[in-house]
Amino acid sequence: MIAVCMARRIHLAALCGVLLLAAVSTGRAEAQGSPTSDILQLVNQVRAEYGLPALAFNASLATAAQNHANFIALNAIYSHIGVNGSTWQDRAQAAGYPGYAGENLVGGTRLSPQQGVTWWRNSAVHFSNMLNPRWTEAGVGFAAGNGQNFYVMVFGTPNDAPPPRAEQQVVDVPFIVAPIELAQPNEDGSIIHTVLEGHTLWAIAARYEVSLADLYLFNALTDDSVINPGDKLTIRLADGQPPPPTPTPPAHHVVREGESLWVIAAYYKTDLATLLWLNGLPQDAVVHPGNEVKVRLVPGEEPPPTPTPQQSHIVKSGDTAWGIALLYGLTLEELAAYNHISPDALLQVGQELLIHPPTATPEPTPTVTASATPEEVHLGPAETPVVSPTAKATAVALVMPEEVASESGGRDWGNVLGIGAIIAGVALTVLAGVAILVLWRNE
Repeated sequence: MIAVCMARRIHLAALCGVLLLAAVSTGRAEAQGSPTSDILQLVNQVRAEYGLPALAFNASLATAAQNHANFIALNAIYSHIGVNGSTWQDRAQAAGYPGYAGENLVGGTRLSPQQGVTWWRNSAVHFSNMLNPRWTEAGVGFAAGNGQNFYVMVFGTPNDAPPPRAEQQVVDVPFIVAPIELAQPNEDGSIIHTVLEGHTLWAIAARYEVSLADLYLFNALTDDSVINPGDKLTIRLADGQPPPPTPTPPAHHVVREGESLWVIAAYYKTDLATLLWLNGLPQDAVVHPGNEVKVRLVPGEEPPPTPTPQQSHIVKSGDTAWGIALLYGLTLEELAAYNHISPDALLQVGQELLIHPPTATPEPTPTVTASATPEEVHLGPAETPVVSPTAKATAVALVMPEEVASESGGRDWGNVLGIGAIIAGVALTVLAGVAILVLWRNE
């Protein structure tokens, strides 16, 4: 009995030790990060470069992403169509996410999180998804299989109801990407890669951790170039070799599948407002594959007239306060202040939001009453004030009795004044006579 108890105690202590070691190991792994958390952090860094808010982690979206990562790793295919023909929206809803969803995926030989995000940056469709201002949450899945690492990132917006299943049109062509082995540097320092079946420019650039722009430049390629098995691509120039001259950037861009004006502006290192101005487009303009968009003025070309600044924005389905503020170059706080709303207020479709500071209503100009003080005109050295006729009339009008100013009757002041003048004259004559008499007697 004692031996059994001792054995149980030893077993229990060992079990506790194993659990403690596992907990410590898990803590260390979380502290060091993981492929899924690294992807989320790197994507948020890309969004920060363009002034977009970070995506918050969502467990339901992470579940949907992990399920699909397991599926594509098991089958070694790159496809957004999953188990039983499911789409990313189906998988998000099945994982308990009620909002609208989108998805990025990537895979490759020993593909690191950084290489995966570089691949997405080089793809117009995936880059657009990373920079979509409507997304507020995301989850990431990672799985390894068939010699490759696969990453799936599912984006979400919780406030939007998902579209009906019948409206979902997912155009997806599954394809298999062959493992990409890194070529070793030559004696002169250059690196040349031999293209194999299933290799793409995006995957090659991501695998070698070089920009797609450099790959194009070193090999005289364009966005429309096609590579074939057996082609030799220069990944790195020989030591001391000058790079080819940078080609003149195009003045126009032909829209490809999955591209938006936002993505095109970011690709050409300009802003959305400039792109809209160059093409005379409104803020809510939508472009379609095949459309030609002007991206810069050629030397000597007259710029288009400056459009009248838009004063407000009408909220549409899918709009968020963050997205609207970003669209017009505002901070969320500025947009909220202009419209006297809280930064986290829920927007309504059809709601009008000011995108400029509200113009203050001018106060009415007060009516100026004419001064009763007579105008003064200084004449001669004595500077005796003389009241002008206009001022006289004003002064009289202000001091005359009401019956004088009235035309309806009253005393005849003209006669009164006339009689007074006669009496004053007689009095002056008498005084003058008296003065003369006094003077005569004194003599």
